[in-house]
Formats: sequence, structure tokens, C-alpha cells
Amino acid sequence: MDKWEETFLREIVELDTNSDEKKNYQACVDIIQKYCEDAGLKVEVFDSKHDGIPQPNIVATMDASAKTTVLLCTHYDVVPPGDTADWTYPPFKLTMKGSKAYGRGVTDDKGNIVASVSAAKELIKRGSSKVNWKILISPNEEIGGEWGIDYLMNGPPKIRGDFGIVVDSGPEYVSIGASGVIAGTITVHGTQGHAGYPFKFANAIHLSIPVMQSMLDYVDLRRKVESEYPAPPGSPHRTLWGRFSMTVYQAGSKTNTIPGKAEISFDCRTIPEEDVEEVAKDLEQFFKRVKEETCVEASLAFKTKHDGWGSDKDHPMIQKFHSTVKELVDPAIVISADLGGNDGHYFTSHRIPTVCFGTLRDDNNYHGLDEFMHIDDFDTVKNVLIHFAETCE
Repeated sequence: MDKWEETFLREIVELDTNSDEKKNYQACVDIIQKYCEDAGLKVEVFDSKHDGIPQPNIVATMDASAKTTVLLCTHYDVVPPGDTADWTYPPFKLTMKGSKAYGRGVTDDKGNIVASVSAAKELIKRGSSKVNWKILISPNEEIGGEWGIDYLMNGPPKIRGDFGIVVDSGPEYVSIGASGVIAGTITVHGTQGHAGYPFKFANAIHLSIPVMQSMLDYVDLRRKVESEYPAPPGSPHRTLWGRFSMTVYQAGSKTNTIPGKAEISFDCRTIPEEDVEEVAKDLEQFFKRVKEETCVEASLAFKTKHDGWGSDKDHPMIQKFHSTVKELVDPAIVISADLGGNDGHYFTSHRIPTVCFGTLRDDNNYHGLDEFMHIDDFDTVKNVLIHFAETCE
């Protein structure tokens, strides 16, 4: 990582662009635009402004007068840091420590933004690219992409290309697919009242226990759903599989008050072959049976539903990208699919073959405390992108 890259990364990591508050989006885009233009890219900004909040999207173009256009997908929004006091290093300050760079979003996905732009800068300097690039740099990925890549692909800009690279994955394998995501909340309804008179009220916390116990059976059902797409190296299963997790529990306000409501939020992961709407219907039917069996008054509401996706591993462009990674990184690197979700389905829904590759190694603590990026991985991603562009026609 050279000084230009480090300064670029520092300026955008030190802006809090968390997807809950959606602040500093315009300031972040202004910085990214400055560096893109300095790299020699033509920059267009498309603001999908939603609820009066600016949500600018960058399309940075490298025109090599080629017949093939590659779309690179990145994002500048990040997940909230949580309690900043629990971080060893300040989340919104880039800390370079040995072979690692620390900070919220440094690997998910701001480091990948810098790697993509820096790769383009080098290709423009050399005049060596055999393909055109459009680097899509958006908000909204962490909450579904509707006002980000979705807006660029399906809204007024209608960006198109011949091949897609989601620069928002790991360097241990080449991904050709990702899981779908269904998120929502189960609300258990009781009656609120004075804790000194528990016999008069229906305690929502107590009522939620049998509901959660029964929902654990859905964890087992989802685990039996198997994909044809290989799971990442080190996974407990050979191929991707269905998953269901209860992830957030909220109930009560005071120790002397019987809670009248308990909320259990969940995350359900689908395999690329599944239709999320069909899985959502199945989940609703299972939940209906849980209510009947437990005799608990409860309701279910979905927050987000996003399809998984998969590409054909035998597509020539995918084979070429895989060959590039094997040549530059490790001949043993395999083709796999991601356990997490990402914006690749916005490409594949338009029949654009797509791969994922990036700096998000398993040990990076992205979405957790002390998120970091291996600097060697940054260089790897940059060099893979350069070599692929120079050898792909």
C-alpha cells in the first residue's frame, strides 16, 4: 500500500458512514470522487435521495475502447461500531499497526474501494487494460442495496456490463454466488402491569420462551436444505445450506413492570437456488403452527427479503478470473459461494456472469470490534484486478 492509497483510505475510514444514521454520505462521495478523478477516471454521481437523505452513487469509468465492459461493485456504507469504548483502536480513525490496518469499514468495504480505484489508476498509467471498467461505489449495501446498486442497475441510470466483480468478499476463494437473506421480527403479545401482581398479567418474556424453543426446530429444518454450490473452505458442510438464527431480543423497561411485549428478531439465510418469497411463506406456515401449539398470541413481520444468486462456474470469464487468482495468489484456490449475502444478484438478475473477490478474510472482525484488513490482502486484490484487466479480452 503506497502513500496515495493510505491517504485515500484514511480520509474515507475517518468518516462515519454507518447505515443506520446515513450521515457523511455526501462528504464521503466527495472524497472518493476526488481520488477517482485523480486516478484518471471519468466520474458520474447519481443521487437516489430517499426520505430527503442524500444517498449518492458513484459510477467511475475507465474507457479502454474495448468491446467488453466489466462492472466492479463496492460500497461505502458501514455497519455501526457498537460501543466504541470496547474498541482497542478508535473505529473512525485509520490505525496502521504492523501488517494490519484497523478501523470500521477498512475491509468492508472501503479498502476494496481504494484497491479498485488504485488498480484503475495503474491500468490508466500503463494504458494496458483490455477491458473497460465501471466501478460502482454505493451506499445501502449493508441494508439491502435498494438505493445503491439496485438504483444504479434498475433505476434511471440503468448501468450495464458484460461481466461483474463484487469486490466485497474474501481472498481465500473465488466466489460465484451468495446466500439470500430474510430478516424480520416475531412479536409476542402479553399484557403490561405491576410486577407485584404477576397473576393479573400475561408476561411477554415468559410467553416468548416456548415460542423461541419451538422456533429452534426451524433451525434444524433449514439446516437440511442443501445447495449445489460449494461452501467456502473450512465450512462445516460441503455445500451451502439453509440457516435460521434468532439474533436480537427486546423486552421490558423496568424491573417492577411485567412486560406486555417481547420482540425476537431473526435472520434466515437461503441458498442460491431458493426463491426468498417461497421460503418466507414456509416460515410463515411454520410460525402459524408454533402459535397453535404454544397457544401464545404472537405476530411475525418481515423487514427485508433479498434473493441469493449464483453464476455458472464454467462461463469463460469466470474461468479466466479463477485462473488469474490461481496464477497470482495460490494454484490451490477453489471456486465457492458465499455464506453471507451481497449485491451480486443485481448483476445476475440481468444475466451478467459475476464473481466475488476482496479483502474480507474470515479473521478481519468485519461487523465486529476492531475490524481490520491485512495489507497484503489489499495488494493481492489490487494486483488480481490489474492482471485480469490486462489479460482478459
